[in-house]
Amino acid sequence: MLTSERQNQILEMIQTKKYCTVDFLAKHFFVAPITIRRDLTCLEAAGLVKRCHGGASLPEHQNREVPYDLRARTNPSVKAELGRRAAALLKAGDTVFMDASSTVRHIVDYIYPEQNLTIITNSMKVMEKLTEKHIRCYLTGGMLLENSFALVGKVAEKTLTDLYADICFFSSQGITEDGIVTDFSEAETSLRHLMIRNSRHRVFLFDDSKLGKRFLFKVCDTSEVDDFITNAEVDFKREA
Repeated sequence: MLTSERQNQILEMIQTKKYCTVDFLAKHFFVAPITIRRDLTCLEAAGLVKRCHGGASLPEHQNREVPYDLRARTNPSVKAELGRRAAALLKAGDTVFMDASSTVRHIVDYIYPEQNLTIITNSMKVMEKLTEKHIRCYLTGGMLLENSFALVGKVAEKTLTDLYADICFFSSQGITEDGIVTDFSEAETSLRHLMIRNSRHRVFLFDDSKLGKRFLFKVCDTSEVDDFITNAEVDFKREA
């Protein structure tokens, strides 16, 4: 097994179990403990895990913005499946809002030029993937947030104020059990408000690691969302 493959599997295992010992990982991957320690050192240097006595756990990111590269390596297989399910909602000719979340980026893997879609996004990562697939894309413009590759600020907000979409795909850092969607990024939250307001159909994507978490800024209530795409078991009450 390649080192990068093993490290990705180690990360997924720690994300599932929350904590793993060096001995457990060494036995699972049939390698020496020193090899696992090197892997954990690399993962810690990337901010993906936190080394502790005898093993490693997930780092604490509550109440702060999480770097995009870290988010992208968190539950990637789950996020890819959520992206596939989201793409199935699209109809030919749709105009689509996509936010700068790592989950929403996976939708681009499952859309094609023949669908004649128009994508509007504040994500440099989404734009990059759309360009590779020759899919029509509008960028909001604005100030670049280096840790999230998101365009934000007054310029981005002005662009979205004057644009409308058939469907909006967005994610966030957390959603409470009673259905309040929140995030720590004030600037990205402001853009999500506009995407939600200016779209006919609103779709919220989140994996089960987001459930039960609440951050500083409110994005929306579940009553404002038309569809949820998730691997979590949820039953949000809707207003009559």
